[in-house]
Amino acid sequence: MTSDLVPWLVAGGLAVVVVVLVILLRRHQTSARSELDAADRARRDELAQREAEHRDETARIEADRAAQVEAAEARRRDAASEAEESRALLRRGMKWEEASEQAILRACRAASVNGVLMTNVVFVPVGETEQGSWRKFVAQVDHVLVSDSGRGLVIESKRWSGIVFDGRRPSEVHPAFRNLVDESSLVPPFAVQVQSRKVLNAEEEAENWWRVRVQAKGASPAQQVRQQARRLARFVDERTGVSRTWFDTCVFYSSPSATAFVQAEDRSGTVTTSVVTNDHELQSALAAWATKDSVPNRTRADAVVRVLAGQGAHAITVGNYRLPE
Repeated sequence: MTSDLVPWLVAGGLAVVVVVLVILLRRHQTSARSELDAADRARRDELAQREAEHRDETARIEADRAAQVEAAEARRRDAASEAEESRALLRRGMKWEEASEQAILRACRAASVNGVLMTNVVFVPVGETEQGSWRKFVAQVDHVLVSDSGRGLVIESKRWSGIVFDGRRPSEVHPAFRNLVDESSLVPPFAVQVQSRKVLNAEEEAENWWRVRVQAKGASPAQQVRQQARRLARFVDERTGVSRTWFDTCVFYSSPSATAFVQAEDRSGTVTTSVVTNDHELQSALAAWATKDSVPNRTRADAVVRVLAGQGAHAITVGNYRLPE
């Protein structure tokens, strides 16, 4: 090899090195660009995922907040409705129960009962709803008598006029009453009211007709008062948090114009219900009731009275009992 070729060989070698370097550099740049693109795509995907998660979380929080607002509004509507129903029941109840309230007070004083009489107790039964819906309903009890021993008595006042049969079939009173009603369906508890009413005939002349009303089984006064007593006991138990409260029951046919034929006690249920028709019978029933639990228990009595008095009832004390502060 001559000395003239050496520079050319060196130059060629350098050229080859430069080409190789250029190729390697371009490959490195391409790889780096691909990595950058991939990193950028990953960053964008992560941002999109975070934004989607944020939107989902925001939507969930807003849905929860909306559900809470709707639930609060539903509770407010129910409370307002229950309050209005309670006020309506109170207005209607006191109109009709004032006369029976006075009769019960007279009987309490004559029987030397110590306690408090609460008239028109309105409350929302525990764990019960109107049939066919999920809405709570308001119950009403005519009279509740609580003795100083803490024993309670629920009195259902029926101001029925005309002729009343309770627990006694009409034919048992007199054969002439046999055809008033189909007695084969009269299984205790039941009550029958026969009441006259005037109607206009085709000539617009007044005629007297007899209307016969039958209330049997669950619709009977005795069964109604027992059901209300059970509801009231559960209500008091929930409010006081103490052992099971017990209420005895009584049906009081309070209309002085009615002629009533009744069994003095209805024993068709698991408990006995007194049935009375005048002040003397009511006094005897209250005297017998008071002797069942005559030992004063002011703590228990006050606990029950506080719950019931808080339901808007009209409370009047009898004997030496005084309302708790």
